[in-house]
Amino acid sequence: MNPTQRCYRPRLSLCAAAAMALTGLAHAQETATLERIQITGSSIKRLAGETALPVTAIRSEELEARGHTELKDLILELPQSQSLGTNSGAAGPVLNLRGLGPMRTLTLLNGRRMANEPLQDQYVSANVIPRMALQRAETLRDGASSIYGSDAIGGVQNFLTYGSFNGAKIKVEMNSPERAGGGTTNGLGLIGGIGDLASDGWNVYGAFDYQTKTALFKGERPELFDGSALNQLGLLMTPSNKNQSPIANYGFSAGANSNYNSSFATGCVAPYSLPTLGSGSVNTPPTYNNAGCYRDPNFFDAVTDGSKISTMFGKASMNLGKGHRVSVEVLHSAFTVEKYRGMQLPSSNEPATTYSIPSTSKFYPGKGITPLVNVVGSNTGANTPAMYIDPVKTPGVVSPLNMNNRLVHFAWGPGELGPAYRNDEQINDRIVLSAEGSVFNWDYRVGLNYGHSQRDTRVGGGYILYSKAQQGFTNGILNPFGPQDAAGLEYLKSIEVRDYTYRFNEAFNKAVDFTLTRELMELGGGPLTVAVSGELRRDEAKTHNAPLDHVAKLPNGSYNISSAGVVLKDDIVGENPQGVAANLHRNIKSAVIEMDAPLTKVWSINGAVRSDTYSDLKTTTVNPKLSVRFQPTAEMMLRASANTGFRAPSIMDIQNPTPEVRQATMDDPVLCPSATPTITDTGVPVPAWSAPDKESLVCNVITDYWTKSPDNSHLKPEKSKGWSIGGAFEPVRGLLVTADYWGIKLTDVLGAVTLAEVQQQPGKYAANILRKPDGTINYILTSQANRGEMEMRGLDIAATYQLKTSNWGTFNFKLDGTYYDKYAFSVEKGGVMLDNIGILTGDGKFTGPNAGLATMQQIIYRWKHTASVNWRAGKWSTQLSQRYSSGLNDLTPRAPSTYTDVKAYKQYNLSIAYSGIKSMKLAVGINNLTNVYPVLTANTTYQGYLTSGADILGRSFRFSGEYTF
Repeated sequence: MNPTQRCYRPRLSLCAAAAMALTGLAHAQETATLERIQITGSSIKRLAGETALPVTAIRSEELEARGHTELKDLILELPQSQSLGTNSGAAGPVLNLRGLGPMRTLTLLNGRRMANEPLQDQYVSANVIPRMALQRAETLRDGASSIYGSDAIGGVQNFLTYGSFNGAKIKVEMNSPERAGGGTTNGLGLIGGIGDLASDGWNVYGAFDYQTKTALFKGERPELFDGSALNQLGLLMTPSNKNQSPIANYGFSAGANSNYNSSFATGCVAPYSLPTLGSGSVNTPPTYNNAGCYRDPNFFDAVTDGSKISTMFGKASMNLGKGHRVSVEVLHSAFTVEKYRGMQLPSSNEPATTYSIPSTSKFYPGKGITPLVNVVGSNTGANTPAMYIDPVKTPGVVSPLNMNNRLVHFAWGPGELGPAYRNDEQINDRIVLSAEGSVFNWDYRVGLNYGHSQRDTRVGGGYILYSKAQQGFTNGILNPFGPQDAAGLEYLKSIEVRDYTYRFNEAFNKAVDFTLTRELMELGGGPLTVAVSGELRRDEAKTHNAPLDHVAKLPNGSYNISSAGVVLKDDIVGENPQGVAANLHRNIKSAVIEMDAPLTKVWSINGAVRSDTYSDLKTTTVNPKLSVRFQPTAEMMLRASANTGFRAPSIMDIQNPTPEVRQATMDDPVLCPSATPTITDTGVPVPAWSAPDKESLVCNVITDYWTKSPDNSHLKPEKSKGWSIGGAFEPVRGLLVTADYWGIKLTDVLGAVTLAEVQQQPGKYAANILRKPDGTINYILTSQANRGEMEMRGLDIAATYQLKTSNWGTFNFKLDGTYYDKYAFSVEKGGVMLDNIGILTGDGKFTGPNAGLATMQQIIYRWKHTASVNWRAGKWSTQLSQRYSSGLNDLTPRAPSTYTDVKAYKQYNLSIAYSGIKSMKLAVGINNLTNVYPVLTANTTYQGYLTSGADILGRSFRFSGEYTF
C-alpha cells in the first residue's frame, strides 16, 4: 500500500486545514501530497482530514508557547477535561475527560497501554510521560472501546513521541512566582539522535528530563487562607476550636484532655499555634469552653506539594528493506510527590490517642517551667473548673488550677520537626518491540509490550514513634507545653522516622498485539480498507505484606494484625503500615475488525467492532462503533458516530486481597442522630446512651469504614452508549471551525456507598453498619458495587484562523471550548438523578460515581475554553493565551454566609520567543499575567477559594532556553 496516497481535490481545503491544525504546517492548500498517518481512534492510516473522529492535536511547541512547564497544565486547561477537586493527590495529575473520572479516560503512549498506577490500578499519571521526546498530544473526544477496549468511555489521550530524531538539543527552563516562597519549577532536558531513516536506514535517539518543584505553603498566601481576612470578605469563617497543637491543651482524663492551656494568656507560641476562644464564642449567648491554642494550619499545610520528575526515553529504528521496519522503544519514568500531611497526631491505630505526663516531669504545670492556668469556680484538686479568660467572658473567683499531682493527658504534635510529609514515589518502566511492513498486499504492525509500575510510599519527615515520644514525656525530656530545650530537640530528632516504606505496590502489563490492513477494492471515493487486530494481554498486580518493624505486638508475642491482614496497632504516629502479600493476575483476549469505506468522493463510512474476554470476570463484552463522514463541498464536512463502550472493574476491585480501612470522626447515625449527620459532634444521644460514659461511645467517635471489601466477585463491567454529530466548516480561506454535539449514557456504574449516604439514610443502609456486641459501631461497609447511572450531553467548539500579512507577519487565532447541556447522575439504579452542571455543594452524594478516587465533588463547568493569538514575524514570535471557566452556583455556603455566586475564572499567559541567535531559541513568559487568584467561594468544602483548576501561585515568570547542536 502506498503510504503517501493523494488527498482528493473535493476534500483538499478541509483536509489541509485539519492537517495544519494537527501538525502546525503552513496552509496545506500549498501542498497536494500528504502522508497517511495513524490517527488516535482508528487502526487504519489515513490523511488527517479524512477522519470522521473528533480529535484535537497539540504539538509540544504549542504547549510551551502557552506557558506550560509540566503536562499537568495541559490537563487543567483542556476544555474536555473537568476538575477532580484540588488535583493535588500523590497519584499525580490524571486526565478526566467529560468529568467521568480518570478511570474512564484511557491514556496511551504511542498508541499502546502503559502499566497503570499500581495502588488503584485504574489510570496513568501524566507525570510519567517523557516531555522532551514528546512531539504531540492527541485527544480523542469520543468513546473508543471498539478500538481500544476498556476505559475509553470518556475518550482517549494519546501522547506521541518523535518517530525519529537526528541531532542534539539541550533545554533549560524555570518558572518562578513573583512572590517569595515555594512553587518554583526548574527543569533540564536533553535529546540526541543519530542516523537518518531515509538515507541511512536507521535511527537511534534518547531523551532525558529532570524537573523539580518546591512546595507552596498556606502561610505564603495568607490572604487566601487566613480566617480573619476571609471574614472581612463576608465568608464568615467560624473560629477554630482548640485542637491538637505543639503547644498542648491538656486535661486530667484521656476522654477530656483539652480543658486548659498554659500558653493561652501569652498568645500561644508562634509560628506553631494560635489562640482561639472556640467556635462557641460567636453563638448567642457565647460560650468559651473551647478556649485554648490550636495548630496554625498556614504553617503546617501545603497548597501545592513538592515534586521531582525524571524520565528517560529511547528509541531505535531500522529499515530492513522492502518496506519492513523494526523498532524498540524504552521508557523509564520516576516521580516523587513530596506530599505534605500537616502535623501528625496519635489516632486509634497508635497505642493511645493521647499522651500523658506525670507530676515528676520538670515540665509539669506549676513545677517552675510551665505556669499554672488560672481558673474560676470550684477548684478542689479533684474536679475540672473553667479556664479563666477575662472578667467579662468568664467572671468569678480566680485561682491557680489545683493540679494535685494528677496525671495529665494531652494530644500533641512535634511542631519543631516542621510539616510532616511523605515521599510517594512512582516508577513506570516500559519496553516495546515492534515491526511493520507489507506482505502479500497486507500491511502489518506487530508489537510486544512489557510494562511495570511501582508505588513506594515512605514517611519523609515530621513523623515520630509514639512509644519513644511517650518515654520522652514520662522521663521529663520532652516539653508538650512550649518549645523544646536543646536536650528535648535532640531527643525529638532521634525518634523521628525518616524514609521508611510503609506501603509498596506493583503492577505489570504484558501484551502482544497485531494489526493487518488491506485495501480490498476501489469504491467511488477511494479504496475499501479493512483492518483486523488482535491482542493477548496479561495484567498483574503484586501487593506486599505490611512491614513489621513498627507494628505493635500482642501479649502472646504475635503481631497486632487482623485475620484479614490489616495492621490494627502500630507505633508510627500518622501513617499505618499497609499491605497483604498477593500476586493477582488476569488474562484478556481481544479481537477487532474495522472497515473504512469511502463510498463516493463525498460519503464515507467507518465501522468497527471489538470483543474482550476477561478471565476473572468470566464474561465477553462486544462493542461496536459506526462513523459517517459527508463532505459535499471543499468548505464543509459533516460527521456523526455512535458507539458502545465499557469499563472493566480493575484487578484490585475484583481480587482485592484485603479490606481498605479508613477512619472518620462522626456521630452514630442511629444512636446519636443529628439533623446534620455529616457534621460531626452535632448529634444527640438516644436516652439509652445519654449517660456521659456512654455518650462518648456513640457521639463524636472515630469510626472505621471499609472502602474495599475482600469479596468483589459480584462486580461486572460498566456499560456506555455514546454518540456525536457535527462537522467542520471553512467559510473563508484560513478559517476552520469545528462543532460536535455529543452524548454519553452509562449504566452499571461502579461506585461505593458513600459514608455520607449511610450517615444520612441509616435505615436504608442498616446492613452496611456492622456493630459490636455492645451495640456500638464496629465498622461501616462502603465498598464498590454496580449501582449508578450517568448521562451527559455537550457541545465541543473549536476554531482556528490564520492571517498572513506582507508587512506584519502571520497571525494565528485559536479557540477550543466545551459547553455542557446536561450532566446528571444517580448513585443508585433508578434513583434520583442529580444535576451537577455549574454548581458547588458539600453534599457527599455528589462524589457517588467516583468514590475512592475523588473525595470531592466533580466540578462541571457549564462552559470552559482555551483561546490564543499567536504572532510570528521572522525570528520573533509571541503568544497570548487565555484559560477560562464559567461561574458556579454555591448550593452549600458556609452558614450564615449568603455568598453563593462563584465568579468565572480567567487566566492569561504571555510568551515571547526569539530564534535569531544561531542554534539557539530563547523564550520568556509571564504566567497569570493579570495576577488573578482562585475565585471566592463560601462552600463548606473549601477554605474561601476554589483552588481546583486555578493558578494558586499568582503571577510567575518563565524562562526557557534551547541550544541545538
